Amino acid sequence: MQNKICDKIRTLSDIGSLVAEEQKNGKCIVHCHGVFDLLHPGHLRHLQEAKNQGDKLVVSITPDRFVNKGPGRPAFSEKLRLEQMASLVYVDYVVLNDSPDAVSVIHKIRPNVYVKGVEYREHGTDITGKISAETAAVESVGGKVHYTDDIVYSSSELINRYVDQDATRIAPFIDHLKKHHSLEEMISKIDELKRLRVLVVGDAIIDEYQYVEPLGQSGKGVHLSAKLLEKEVFLGGSLIIANHLSSFVGEVTLLTGVGAACHHVPFLGEKLAPNVKSQLIRFENYPTLTKTRFVLKDGETITKLFETYSSNNPLLDEVNIVQVLSYLNLHASFYDLVLVCDFGNGFTTPEITSALCDQPCFLAVNTQTNSGNRGYNVVTHYRRADFISLNEPEMRLAAHDRSSRLEAITSDIAEVLNCPLVSVTRGVNGVFILPQSEPSFAIPALTTRSLDRVGAGDSYFALAAASAALNHPPLVTGFLGSAAAAMGVQIVGNKEAIQKTALCKYITRLLK
Repeated sequence: MQNKICDKIRTLSDIGSLVAEEQKNGKCIVHCHGVFDLLHPGHLRHLQEAKNQGDKLVVSITPDRFVNKGPGRPAFSEKLRLEQMASLVYVDYVVLNDSPDAVSVIHKIRPNVYVKGVEYREHGTDITGKISAETAAVESVGGKVHYTDDIVYSSSELINRYVDQDATRIAPFIDHLKKHHSLEEMISKIDELKRLRVLVVGDAIIDEYQYVEPLGQSGKGVHLSAKLLEKEVFLGGSLIIANHLSSFVGEVTLLTGVGAACHHVPFLGEKLAPNVKSQLIRFENYPTLTKTRFVLKDGETITKLFETYSSNNPLLDEVNIVQVLSYLNLHASFYDLVLVCDFGNGFTTPEITSALCDQPCFLAVNTQTNSGNRGYNVVTHYRRADFISLNEPEMRLAAHDRSSRLEAITSDIAEVLNCPLVSVTRGVNGVFILPQSEPSFAIPALTTRSLDRVGAGDSYFALAAASAALNHPPLVTGFLGSAAAAMGVQIVGNKEAIQKTALCKYITRLLK
């Protein structure tokens, strides 16, 4: 039996010639594609009907690395998913795809019939937008698309109910959310973000991960030694926040500073999203801030051992400050949202902070405490804000209060800045949200699975600020930010930005 299953599992390199030979012998080839994370009766009926459309049924499987449905998915590995599909008597061949969509594998298989579920018949309702491209690919190889019309189950709903521990933990919150906002409304709120014109202001940071293997104590001292294996470089600070927003909003402009002789400028041009417009202020005396982390990587687990800063000094001279002020005075009123990501690394001087508070547009502020500014970079440097996002230590530092109730100190800061909406991120404890005109509430962390927490607050702030700027209900604002953060902690460093399609798929999965 195991040998028969293995015989059905084929590679991408040989599936094309194998299927072509079947077609040469007069066989009608039927193709299905999907994740198939949890086989259920809906899948079985779908595959049975697919086999009835021809002679040989080929099923292509999405690999683990492209299953973009949020934390904890797929529930079952690609190896298990291949094996369970190959065990079905009416499946003739199974192949693991090598891309996030089915277009390339359709061109390899060249099916006579490509089969999708009835839910894909209306192409406009597909949040991924992939069914139209798949249909075009099928037609280009002379095939046709057939839509099955049978009972439909949701793998996501079944996994949420019976497999996923996070789903069980957050079920009371999800039930509360669904009583007030439907999935369709939530997707609509995300679509509304494209109306926004956003100016992102703040420190540019280059994040570098140096992956090392510990060698032990030095033979000539008490210090530890490590072998350098490889390194990765990512966008950080305001750079990654602009990228997070790029697939959601209509227009993004980034106002930040880099060293005059910065050798990372070509890298920025390559990694910033194409629709991010950059206004780069060049400072003469210091390089672009680079944070280098020495990281031990063991499979899917990473442990940060040590971190260095390339500089920790005021960056802007008087000429630079005038350049920033001039841009703000001439252009800031054009934007619907000015999003300030103040990392306290020298870009947001007192003059610039004051000018930002004078702008008439919606002002969202995040002031971060880190090793380079601990205790000095607090949100009360601003006179006003329409939305504030801080973590709990940052909120307590701003209030100079270590022990009082979080709601009380958050209320005090909101009053000082006349801010109608404040959120306090609390890591595995979720988010606390204080609206001006409604009772405060908490949102649990949507996942407890974390690959790397770097950047989770940035992804939360980007989506929550955009939502708040459109005056979405606070519950929607907090949930969208929390979903983005849950996706962010599954990404090493800032290797990838949060994408609209992936966020919609994750939210769809949560609200099934």
